[in-house]
Amino acid sequence: MRVPRFVAPVARTVLRQQHLYRPHKNDLLINFTGDIAYAVPARLDIEGLASALSRTLASFPLFCGRLVRDPEWAISLDPPQPISFSVKEGSARAWWDAPETTAVIRRQPGPQVEKINPLRLLSGEDPALLKTTVVRMNDWTLVGMSCSHIVADLAFVVKFMRMWSQHYTRAALEPEPVYRNRADLALPADPARLAHIRSKLPGILSDTFALDDIPPSVFSPFPITRVDVRLSSAQTRALHAALGRLAQSSVSVGQQRLTAQDALSAFIVSAANASSNEPITQIHNVMNCRGINPDVLSAEAAGNGLMYATTERVALPPSRADAFVAYARAMRASIVEARDPAYVRDFLALSGEEWYGPAMAHRGHYVAPTPGKIIINSSWRHDWGAAHFGCPGRTCWQMSDTVPTDNYVLVSPSNPAPGGAGVWARDGGACEVSLNVRAGREAAFGAAVRDVWAELVGEGAGTPGVTVFL
Repeated sequence: MRVPRFVAPVARTVLRQQHLYRPHKNDLLINFTGDIAYAVPARLDIEGLASALSRTLASFPLFCGRLVRDPEWAISLDPPQPISFSVKEGSARAWWDAPETTAVIRRQPGPQVEKINPLRLLSGEDPALLKTTVVRMNDWTLVGMSCSHIVADLAFVVKFMRMWSQHYTRAALEPEPVYRNRADLALPADPARLAHIRSKLPGILSDTFALDDIPPSVFSPFPITRVDVRLSSAQTRALHAALGRLAQSSVSVGQQRLTAQDALSAFIVSAANASSNEPITQIHNVMNCRGINPDVLSAEAAGNGLMYATTERVALPPSRADAFVAYARAMRASIVEARDPAYVRDFLALSGEEWYGPAMAHRGHYVAPTPGKIIINSSWRHDWGAAHFGCPGRTCWQMSDTVPTDNYVLVSPSNPAPGGAGVWARDGGACEVSLNVRAGREAAFGAAVRDVWAELVGEGAGTPGVTVFL
């Protein structure tokens, strides 16, 4: 069989009678994309991957659509468009030969996948909403995709990759995506409630630029350096235990139990705060809100399920240990608030308007510098490894580093790695933290990681590793 350059879906399993799909307002992240790849330590069957992709696309019709203005943004579903299936052969050495190359977040240009260009997409010059890539080397295969953020957030991208893997290995399939027709949510009628929700919106929802006249400062506001912090599972456990010990002395009735994620996020924010010229007093955590309010967004909802759990302003005590606890408690309180069904409805109603207005005016959003505020996007507890294409426990996942400022933190579960005698191992609970610091602040941030760790945890579990990418 000749390997196809494009792959068409088999008979559509969902949205069979629908010709035009109107994305919800919270789907209109028109200038963002999602790029992800899985590095599999085996030479996969290309024809089998193409066939599995065809069956997977039947459940993801938006990926096979075309973006149109009618006059609002919509996705034309008929006829379904074949998807680019780029296949490359190579002889590159295995990515696991050097320890640092097992990193999840890849430096620009990111994973070796054919990428969506948002400007060409919006102009109609290249209207594809999804592109797929397979790179087959001597003893491993890279399977990846790039899509417009209009049709998928990271959780939905990973669901697509899992189902592609399930079709390829002929494993049991997970539940089909659920597609809901656009239903605009009413803003809160109470002015005080509306003001409270508005105070929780991050700057990305208000910072925009004209897509036909993009200022260079959007992508390089100031020189930055990529820094990674790596913690083993033993270190994440030690950090969580330290948080429990420090918080116990000031616990009060009704306070929520603090989690390992709270400890990890509070530690990174503490290190960033200790090395920053301005105190960090507000934290936005990116959340997948699917299933919290099923009437608004079901657990298997297609598209985007993003919202933010935003802390109140954190009053920082002088002690680093007390500040660490204060950050953790503030984040836990914000997450509890964001898991309330009424809050989800009200937040999505307001955030939808903030995405929709600029999208209709042909303006894009971006992450601008926000002194004193920081965004944490953690997928540390996500089951990335479920998309293994027949190599469970040995497949590595990769994403792009795409936020060129110093206020955005990505937290990912560490990749597995081969050990002696070809035996692979994954340190469950280990994580990688990737962020940018302003050029010239690399040493200060590294010292802050060591000093904050020593004060909170001590030396028993060793100090987390810090890698600076100059």
